[in-house]
Amino acid sequence: MSLDPPILDGSRLEPLKVAIASTGDPLAPGAWSGVGPGVARGLRAHGVEVVGVDATPPGPLRLAGQGLAFARTRSRVDAHYTAAQHALRSRVAAHRLRAHGAVDGAVLLGAEFGLPAGTRFVTLSDLSLRQARATHPVFSRLSGEVFAAWEARQRAIYARALACCAASGWTATSLVEDYGLPHAKVPVVGFARNHEPPPRSGEWSPPRFLFVGREWERKNGPVVVDAFEELVAALPGARLDVVGEHPPLSQTGVTGHGPLRLDRPAEAARVAELFATATCFVMPSEVEPFGIAYAEAGAAGVPSIATAVGGAATIVTPEAGVLVAPGDRAALLAAMRRLGDPAVARAMGEAARARAELFTWEAVAGRLLRALGLAGDAGAAYL
Repeated sequence: MSLDPPILDGSRLEPLKVAIASTGDPLAPGAWSGVGPGVARGLRAHGVEVVGVDATPPGPLRLAGQGLAFARTRSRVDAHYTAAQHALRSRVAAHRLRAHGAVDGAVLLGAEFGLPAGTRFVTLSDLSLRQARATHPVFSRLSGEVFAAWEARQRAIYARALACCAASGWTATSLVEDYGLPHAKVPVVGFARNHEPPPRSGEWSPPRFLFVGREWERKNGPVVVDAFEELVAALPGARLDVVGEHPPLSQTGVTGHGPLRLDRPAEAARVAELFATATCFVMPSEVEPFGIAYAEAGAAGVPSIATAVGGAATIVTPEAGVLVAPGDRAALLAAMRRLGDPAVARAMGEAARARAELFTWEAVAGRLLRALGLAGDAGAAYL
């Protein structure tokens, strides 16, 4: 395949064809927290034909390979990321990519395997391997030997990629500082919202905070409720709505809604109502590699109190919300007091709505096409 880019400029008789490749079906609903299907939707909005490449080996081959790897490493985590598993996934990806015929480019989600020589591709990451090992409960269990070998393989993949696209400035910094990649090769393209909440309506006072998070402890739900208990003493009309796998909640002003599912119309309507009436979204997680929920809140015109660990700063600028260190109850309470001021919340909500326009899948896809050299001047500007 030629690496000369067939620019998307309207002169082609056939649409561009771009592959999205990952371990697991990248086009399946919910893949990569919706990133795979989202990128596909965005590319199609640009008139691009999209094909998915799943590098997962067929069942018997996968089980046999993992069994051999486990016998050697004695670690189920290490067994998934050995050189042999990498080579197997790379062969499967090459076979399935060839089955789609010629493609003009590919987006490799993460870097768990390689693509065939001659493939024009970019990588897309929401965190680097070093960041994953430092913050993720699974990757933190990688042995030093397997981690070092996997990192070396990733460096080789990054060297072959046209660009190493990062979801956030946080990840881009790691790719530059930890992996020695040049700044020009690490564009920040962002992720985008998977749901479109309606614009908020109603008054900004009394304040109504909204927490949404399936992982109650990791998203720091207990700290949010604890800080709110003190806040409501000073702002008696304040409310806190909690969505997710939370325990029973009986604190004054707190309403627990349980794990509302967006694929159920009645529950999705309830979530939409909560965003429409919220004056501040609050989710100070232990870490958020990107934080798609902040972009969704911003689209509704709701400012956020977000975690300072991870990539949230790409979405939640100082004009659009407040970043707090996870577990810092005093900082969280101060932020809630600040966003409890209706004038502050309204101004930040307007800024959050404007910022959210950057985080649509069509815009992200435009940046990826630009990174692939397929969009000419039509590609959206990097973040």
